[in-house]
Amino acid sequence: RAAALAERAAARGGCLGDATACGQLGGRQGRLYDKVLVDAECTHDGSIKHLAKFAQWGWDTFERRFLDPERLASLPLLQGRLLRAGFRLLRRGGALVYCTCSFARAQNEDVVSAFLGDEPAARLVEVECLADAPATPGSLPLTLRFDPRRSRTSALFVAKLERVS
Repeated sequence: RAAALAERAAARGGCLGDATACGQLGGRQGRLYDKVLVDAECTHDGSIKHLAKFAQWGWDTFERRFLDPERLASLPLLQGRLLRAGFRLLRRGGALVYCTCSFARAQNEDVVSAFLGDEPAARLVEVECLADAPATPGSLPLTLRFDPRRSRTSALFVAKLERVS
């Protein structure tokens, strides 16, 4: 199913895959995109679906796979690389959405804030299509957080960035 989606995206001039593969595609062909989604790897601590799996598999498995101290320390670095790779594919005036299913500020606002500090061509913009969504503001202006109690979804963090130059 994923292969069929990737083929359809490629036929329309897009790329569906990891940021490295899409970055190489954009770099080779000089292609820039109007919209990029970075659904970054995270601890999945806000994903009800993931947590339900680990209730069956055992919490030691969750701790080993997602809460390992080395993995926790390396995740924001990976997330920053994914965000930069996605942003490199964005044309001027294009929009990138960065999201995770984590509650952790270190994986959300801190990653976006560090990126904005390093990338003068990026600015946060309002996520207009979610203006009426059951979300609360993140600790970084214009970002949104969905929590299971309020939104009746898994936890989500959403930030929309625009390439201004």
